[in-house]
Parts: sequence; structure tokens; C-alpha cells
Amino acid sequence: MTYSESVAAAPPGAAEFGRSDLERLPADVFERLLEGVPGDERRLLEAGDEAAVRRVVRALFWGLVYHLRPERWDELSRVEPIHPAVLEALPADGARVLEVAAGSGRLTVELAPRARSLIAIEPAGPLREILRERLPDIAVLDATADDLPVAAGWADLTVSCASLGPDPRALRELERCTRPGGTLALVSPVDPGWFEAHGWRRLSFDPKEVAIPPHDPSLEAFFGPLDPPHELLLKAH
Repeated sequence: MTYSESVAAAPPGAAEFGRSDLERLPADVFERLLEGVPGDERRLLEAGDEAAVRRVVRALFWGLVYHLRPERWDELSRVEPIHPAVLEALPADGARVLEVAAGSGRLTVELAPRARSLIAIEPAGPLREILRERLPDIAVLDATADDLPVAAGWADLTVSCASLGPDPRALRELERCTRPGGTLALVSPVDPGWFEAHGWRRLSFDPKEVAIPPHDPSLEAFFGPLDPPHELLLKAH
């Protein structure tokens, strides 16, 4: 997703963040999030241009949520459960599973009882804390998708939920960590049509079949309409 697309797609809750929230981010996190912001826009931000601040905040919405409002993201993930047919189609039983961008564990809690071994990767510290408290017996590592601290060919199944898009560096890392004959799986990724056009098998299910638990209506006021993960892209390695 381009910078302008990220600005346009920001949920309503972006209006709750401002310049002071950007300044609250850890310096290394802020710099990493800014990598996708064009140079001209960064210069306007540094000059204090208010319109640029609003655009950057919108573009960085999800990073701001993960680092400053992780409990809000966790609440959303629990009322947007993954479609059961997607879970059933994942070949996780008895497998060595690598989950990338695990968040606070929406998919991880489903994989843990099924996998022979499970490594969860999550770059946002506040989400890692929630995940480690929720699943203290699994390995939860701090890394990004384009630099995974996992041995080549380790995983029978490498999977990510509602996070990755067609980033060549990240996809090369997912492939490197997956054994020959293993499976790469993306649950509701960014731009699923790109993956389908590049040879991935696409399974789509009806999101209306997902049982949404009772929840605070302020969640939808902040994040927009609920959209439980209901697509699966698969690729044999």
C-alpha cells in the first residue's frame, strides 16, 4: 500500500491521534514507521506543517495503535475472529509453525494447540507483552518480516494474518524459513489479488458466517466496520 493509499484508508480513530502521539513513539519505532513517508512530506512534518502532521498520523495509524493503544487493538482482534474455514484449511496439525506479525495472538491461540512447535514473531513490544502473557509457553521473538531470526527451512508452515502485503523482502524471508514441500499461508493479506495473480491459491469465505461476539460499539466508531479475516492465500514451497 502506498503512502497516499494509507492516508486515504485510515480508520476514523486516526482523528484521536496528533503530533504529541508521534512524539510519544520510541525513536527507533518512529524512524522505522517514517520509512514509508515520502521525503517531501517528512520535511513538511519537521517544519510543523499541520496538514502534513494530519496526513502522517493517518498513514501511521496502525503503528500508533500497536505501540500506544495495544489494548484497543487486542479488543478489536477478539471481536474479529478468523473464519473457521480458514483455520481448518491451515496445515498446522503436528507441524513446526512460524507465525509472522502475530500481534496479540488472534491466530496464535488457534495454532498453539495444533502445532508440534510454534515460533511467533512480533515487532511491536506492547503486543509482544500481551502475547507472552496470553501464551507463556511459546517462543515469541522481536523481529520484522524482512529479517526473521529463524533457521532456513525450519517451518513446515509459515503463516501471517491480516498484516503482510506483496513486499518482496518479506516474501523472500518467508520462503527462506519454510522447508521444501512446506506451505506458505497468508490470512487476509493486503492486496490478495496480487498474490492470486502471482500463483497463490486463493480461498474466500463468507464473512457473515463468522460469529461476532458482543462488543462495545465504540470499537467500530474507532476502527470502522468489522471485517473478520475470511480469505486465505496458499503457496506450496
